Amino acid sequence: MIVRVIKFFAKGLLAFLLLLLLYFVAALIGSAIPVNSDWEQGEDVTIYLRTNGVHTDFVFPVENEFMNWEQMIDSSYTLSKRGNYQYISFGWGDLKFYQNTPQWNDLTFPTAMQAVFLPTPSAMHVEFETMPRFDQPTVPIKVSEDEYMRLVEYVRWSFQKDFSGNVKPVPDLHYNRNDAFFYAKRSLNSFYTCNTWVNNGLKEAGLPACLWTPFDEGIFYKYR
Repeated sequence: MIVRVIKFFAKGLLAFLLLLLLYFVAALIGSAIPVNSDWEQGEDVTIYLRTNGVHTDFVFPVENEFMNWEQMIDSSYTLSKRGNYQYISFGWGDLKFYQNTPQWNDLTFPTAMQAVFLPTPSAMHVEFETMPRFDQPTVPIKVSEDEYMRLVEYVRWSFQKDFSGNVKPVPDLHYNRNDAFFYAKRSLNSFYTCNTWVNNGLKEAGLPACLWTPFDEGIFYKYR
């Protein structure tokens, strides 16, 4: 009986490791296949991609002739409530993960497993910045008006809205005095991560991207 139990768990572990290997192979292949590789740099707007080594954000101008983000999300949602910001960043992810992991050393195994395997709500992390922060790997991208507006629509679509069309803030959730969280559409899983969300936005805007990637490396490799 004990031998059968050991064999059962051994086969289960082997199957899990095989699936994990296939996942990483698929991620490697998907990241290596380029999309929109014939892209030519625009001249209308400079945006930024920023990563902390795991999670990727978009960084946009708060206001230009094409879009004023404060008409949708103003700084009154932040703890500081001050204006005169020049840039705004957007990162999509699992709501429970955001709530339970303000710092990476707060990450626990149950939080990670819940985010990856359970259909939990998602959230948008929005942070106002005077200037883009370069304390983490950040790349500037010059895009055309059309490309930027497609990115704008993609990010705007990702927010949940109330019946009046307004964004829905997550109560009492902040990482600093200049940020806020909002309920978002879709749910994070192993095949649709925060980096997949960014990569899909780049693809829809006609910018260089991967066929599919759950990680940040494939995205940033396209902008070296």
